Amino acid sequence: MDNKIVDSKVYSLKELFSDKFDVDFYQREYVWQKKQMEDLIMDLSLEFIKNWKIEDRLSDVRNYDPYYMGEIVLSIKGGKRSSIIDGQQRITSLTLLLIYLVRTYGKVKNFPEEIKKLIYDDYYGEQLFNLDIEERNECMLSLYENGKYDLKSTDTISVKNLVERYNDIVACWNEDINEENVVSFTYWLKEKVVFSRVWTNSDEFAYVIFETMNDRGLSLTQVEMLRSYLFANIEDNYRLKAMKDFDEIIRKLTNIKLTSKSKAEFEFFKIYFRGHYAEDFAQSKNVNSDFVRIGKEFHRWFRDNSIKLGLKTSNDFIQFLNKITYFANIYEKINKIVQNRDTKNYLYLIVNSDYGFTLQPALILASIKYNDSESTIEKKIKMISKYLTKILSWRVWNHYKISQSAMEYTIYSMCKKIRDKNIEEINKILKDTSSNLLKLENSPTLNRSNKNAIKVLLSLITEIVSRATNTSDYMLNKEEEIEIEHIWANHYEDHVDEFTNNDEFVSVRNNIGDLLVLPRSFNRSYGDKVYSEKVKQYFSQNILAQTLNEQKYINNPTFLRFVQDSSLAFKSYNEFTRTSINERAELYKAILEWNWR
Repeated sequence: MDNKIVDSKVYSLKELFSDKFDVDFYQREYVWQKKQMEDLIMDLSLEFIKNWKIEDRLSDVRNYDPYYMGEIVLSIKGGKRSSIIDGQQRITSLTLLLIYLVRTYGKVKNFPEEIKKLIYDDYYGEQLFNLDIEERNECMLSLYENGKYDLKSTDTISVKNLVERYNDIVACWNEDINEENVVSFTYWLKEKVVFSRVWTNSDEFAYVIFETMNDRGLSLTQVEMLRSYLFANIEDNYRLKAMKDFDEIIRKLTNIKLTSKSKAEFEFFKIYFRGHYAEDFAQSKNVNSDFVRIGKEFHRWFRDNSIKLGLKTSNDFIQFLNKITYFANIYEKINKIVQNRDTKNYLYLIVNSDYGFTLQPALILASIKYNDSESTIEKKIKMISKYLTKILSWRVWNHYKISQSAMEYTIYSMCKKIRDKNIEEINKILKDTSSNLLKLENSPTLNRSNKNAIKVLLSLITEIVSRATNTSDYMLNKEEEIEIEHIWANHYEDHVDEFTNNDEFVSVRNNIGDLLVLPRSFNRSYGDKVYSEKVKQYFSQNILAQTLNEQKYINNPTFLRFVQDSSLAFKSYNEFTRTSINERAELYKAILEWNWR
């Protein structure tokens, strides 16, 4: 019966679980979450209670209504254990439920002993779990024997979820099922909870079924479908190691918490495929373009383009998996730097992250060649992040948007230009494309939409001066949250000699020349005071605030030398006027332009 699906009759839980199962190479992890387990426990318990009456005998259970658990699809090959094509999540969850029942109620009178054999039984002289998955067995045995398992850092996502879902069963158990009726419930569970069992005896056809089912809307993710396709093309002898390598990558990626709502493992594959392989960014509105397809369905794009990518043999796929591992580790490194806020070594990387610029990793990964050395990777990270800070700061200053949608085409077009290039080649490309960015136009004005961008820009300007003068004031690394400080208090009546109306006053007050970044505590204490009082306190704050105070220009040789060498127009102000704001805005602009030279 080659290449056929046979047998689709209904089986009870007892009949189905009397078999031995494993999961095939293309299967996903055990991913059920708390809500799904709670729903399962609720549905089963309520269905049972609907039938049960206190006067019922055990034999009356045979007349209770059955409960249909859906279709289970298996691959049964040559007398070996059945591999689950579809149904792993339900079989695993029900196994956990059986473990809970045995541990909690196993000593209750008339509790069916055969339940234990539906969990853990003899298999050719060896005691095995009926759901036998090597990397999960240690955890399952511990739950079975002790009701708990101590998680290790090396444990898979599946093991973590096994422990959590078992604890969920304990926590959400319906108290209406207790020692009085649990035996009847257990008999009902094994005899009246039923499945449709479908099976095939062909590996190839099993994968076709799996892929088809998930193409029709089942809940596998793009990453899981990519995983399945990769392993379907890797020979048996190498598949187990490849699976472990890939799953370790995904474990690392899932631990990354992005500021956006996206999952890191999804974002990684999207930016990696786009940055290194996509060709037609100019056709981004074309639904069939690389750019669009990778964004929507990278697993199918990869499958359809595998020949173009040079993937023909099992070894080709293994080598590609090595590349994925290499670039995933770099992606993790970038995110760890950002998370740890290492501004001392990676200032611009942190600045771009603070801008909320999510495309930074894409351009960095595109610049890196497979098997670049550690030192080369470091240089490229710093080179690309500084280039991006320059672009983003230029756009913020000149009133341009820095959102992903506004810059996506620009960044991915740059990805294509710099991929497979060495440091010298990339440096020239970046210089050529940013040569016109030294010119800053009219100064920006604070508003609701650019508040965060202005705060980051001011922090950057402060940081530039701090580093140039060897001060230890790392604004971007301060534990205390910073806020934008208006040098002018919000009192139009104090400035009527300079303005004809309040709107004009507000506009000038929100000019970047009237702004600083200071700790929130200072802002709240001094925000409403007049300039003559504020300027005294500014001297105890960051260096950009200090430069408003005349004391900064006395006995500060390092700072004064910097002012002289840079020719930047720093000056103190006893009074802060409209003219002063314009001068400070010009100073901030000059600081940025000086830094980019």
